[in-house]
Amino acid sequence: MSLMKRIFSTESTGKRLSIAFLDTGISPVADFILPENRILAFRDFINGRTEPYDDNGHGTHVTGIACGNGHNADGRYAGVAPEAGIVSVKILDRYGQGNSTHAVLGLRWIMDNARKYNIKVVNLSIGTNDRKVNLPLKEAVERLWQMGIVVVAAAGNPDGRNGYRPPPAVSGGVISVGAWEDRSYFLAPAFPLFSKERDTLPDLWAPGDDIVSVLSPDFDFTLPNRSRKNIVDGNYITMSGASMATPLISGAAALLLTENPHTRPAEIKRLLLQKAKPFGGLLTAEVCRTI
Repeated sequence: MSLMKRIFSTESTGKRLSIAFLDTGISPVADFILPENRILAFRDFINGRTEPYDDNGHGTHVTGIACGNGHNADGRYAGVAPEAGIVSVKILDRYGQGNSTHAVLGLRWIMDNARKYNIKVVNLSIGTNDRKVNLPLKEAVERLWQMGIVVVAAAGNPDGRNGYRPPPAVSGGVISVGAWEDRSYFLAPAFPLFSKERDTLPDLWAPGDDIVSVLSPDFDFTLPNRSRKNIVDGNYITMSGASMATPLISGAAALLLTENPHTRPAEIKRLLLQKAKPFGGLLTAEVCRTI
């Protein structure tokens, strides 16, 4: 059966491949380590620790959207690819801050270890506020793409000032993802960058508002816009933004690649865009899970 026919009907779960997450780290909670430990590797470019941890909570939440198996909720809050292997690369500190140097180091580490851990997808729920493209970062992302690894990057969250796609999402060698709830801002004619430069829009949209995913035991509630009221069933929490939309697409890419591991990133991107086209570029969580 061809990939074109399978795209609408596969029941894949992401098994036999891995997704790498460049983020704040990962907490080794039940949704990732039971019934078997799927955290295949952890690399810390911030504090140099060797065991998985997440002193912010963002990375754990993002990873759960793509790869959580819902163990603590009988599968109710499972991610898109609940059997995929997980590679966590910590490039952001406890405040969720980082720099392009750490990002490039993380991307190069993935290049060096992609075959060892069968990394087929890289999730970048990160960005910068720089208007200038960081060439080493752009080149590292595009090198992964050339190696046959699908790179999925957040298109950024509107803040009234910077509505453009921040690096590395600005690169052509990625699938850039915006939160569906923000589309009216990005498409507003009053914002000249987007009314004149179509290629600065996200490639795809996915839900990004109040997304339920794994709660890290070390989730930092002292940071802005975080509340214990968002906790769901004790072990999960809701968060919002393009960071949450991005792993939905990473999970969908992983499902396609599980069935067709030699498919090139450009073809995966084309198929996802084709699937989303009838819905205005939107891929919902339900569609991503059955893609």
